[in-house]
Amino acid sequence: MVRGFSEEDKFQIKEKLKRACEQSWKTNGYKRTSIPYLTKTVGISTGAFYLMYETKEQLFIEVLEKVQENLLRTWAGFIQEEESSFVGFKKGMKWLFKEYRQYPALYNFNNSEYDLFFAKLPQEQVTQLKEKSLDIFSEVIHTSNLHLLLPEKEAIDIIHTILFLATIDRDTLTATEKSFEFLLDHSLPGIFKEENR
Repeated sequence: MVRGFSEEDKFQIKEKLKRACEQSWKTNGYKRTSIPYLTKTVGISTGAFYLMYETKEQLFIEVLEKVQENLLRTWAGFIQEEESSFVGFKKGMKWLFKEYRQYPALYNFNNSEYDLFFAKLPQEQVTQLKEKSLDIFSEVIHTSNLHLLLPEKEAIDIIHTILFLATIDRDTLTATEKSFEFLLDHSLPGIFKEENR
């Protein structure tokens, strides 16, 4: 018999599951982040997991939304703490590059792990998650007080292309971080102009 959980218990369990899921997704990927692993890590039964979430994917969606919110908040924080929005934007890009580089299983939508995850979701939901990912760049641009010198979509495509370097295998391209910084330094002045705060 499954014991009843108060609303506070459910909230705490869900938060623990989200933290455990995010950590495992970062290091083990989607496929190896199993319900048995998560329930063992959090200290609950499989039955209790299914009281919280109908599917593994439902938990992953919540985690991905949380990760996306954190990316936006952190990047915006870099912009706010700098006197120059341009410098803050650049710092945020460098941080994002390192995050993408360190945890490709979590951030890189173009991998077999995400293919498995997305295959279990309705196409409409996959589209929404991908659009939300692109919206992060748009929101950062709009809140940064940087004036676009190019159409927004073109600017976002260039930023994505630069960040794509983070997904390249380290053995394939050894100077990836230097290449990223070079492209960043030489591209951003052609994309943005600083506006007065």
